[in-house]
Amino acid sequence: MEFAELVKNRYSCRAFTDKAVEPEKLEQVLEAGRLAPTATNAQPVRVLVLKSEDALTKMRGLTRMTYNAPVVLVVLYDTAVSWKATNYNDPFDAGDMDASIVATHLMLAAKSVGLDSLWARAFNSAEVGKAFGLPENVHVACIVDIGYADPEKGGPSPRHSARKPMAEFAKEI
Repeated sequence: MEFAELVKNRYSCRAFTDKAVEPEKLEQVLEAGRLAPTATNAQPVRVLVLKSEDALTKMRGLTRMTYNAPVVLVVLYDTAVSWKATNYNDPFDAGDMDASIVATHLMLAAKSVGLDSLWARAFNSAEVGKAFGLPENVHVACIVDIGYADPEKGGPSPRHSARKPMAEFAKEI
């Protein structure tokens, strides 16, 4: 699939079948995330791969945003490793941005191998961290649901194709 077509066809899937994700496809998705760029190549991002019924049930108890996906990827970053901007009189931690880049790679890779995905951040990150025994310096950035879309129960949102005109999105100066 051409990249432009891949990007256009990827949508936030909110209805998954119970079909298992093949290990080789999951490996390709995770490899794309592993190769994603991060600030100063610090690579602070880690991914918890939730596949067991116990882990999925635990996550489903913390958020409705799993939509019964057979795989939920919890995208984390280590604040002890993430790059911190200390100059420019505008300090920030690049961890959230790094995690977002990784999540985007995960979602596009999923689509490229015939899987669908959903990026979600509707949960309490501290509760997720506690439930999965994460240290204090590890921040939960988002989850990415992965699986096969159930076309009978859902599809792209009616708003999926609604986009601002290019003139409102980008301005050359």
